[in-house]
Amino acid sequence: MAKAEYRSAIRSRKLINSALADLLQEKPLDKITVTDVVKKAEINRGTFYAHYADIPDVINHLIQQTFSDITAVISTPPQNIVEMPIVLLKQVQTILESDLDFYKKVMASSASTFMQEQLVSIVLDYLLQHEKEYNVKDHNQFVLNIHFCAGGLIYLYREWFAGNSALSLNELTAHGASMIQKVLDSEFTAK
Repeated sequence: MAKAEYRSAIRSRKLINSALADLLQEKPLDKITVTDVVKKAEINRGTFYAHYADIPDVINHLIQQTFSDITAVISTPPQNIVEMPIVLLKQVQTILESDLDFYKKVMASSASTFMQEQLVSIVLDYLLQHEKEYNVKDHNQFVLNIHFCAGGLIYLYREWFAGNSALSLNELTAHGASMIQKVLDSEFTAK
């Protein structure tokens, strides 16, 4: 019985998430109501409120769910800093591929900025944490470079989702990791 309830809860959340992603294509996030979501998902309000308090709660849950996997991977740093960019971006790729249609809709919506900011924040926090483990030549230059690199990476993903890139997702991941690694190589000298 508990297993069926668990599957039902997962199904309800997916319906809500999918409905919200579809609605984000039609109007800005701040104009979407619970009524809009329940109509689109073809569920009742009670089902919605059994899982979420309001629309921002849905977005927060999606972001937490999306980035908890990334955070788990980067909470255990690789033995070699050279491995970090590809490990991090492969995790991002795996998450995106888990529900590519949903992420395409979100990245084309008004909610994409918030998700992009979260991704940049995670990458920057991770790199700044590891600054202490290596000899950084110039802290201010390092911070500037990683902000620039993270912004460029987000731009590449946004262009890919918009269909404006000839790269495959694998190629984008490899290219992004290479860009980050070049910044690391120029900023770090091993202790």
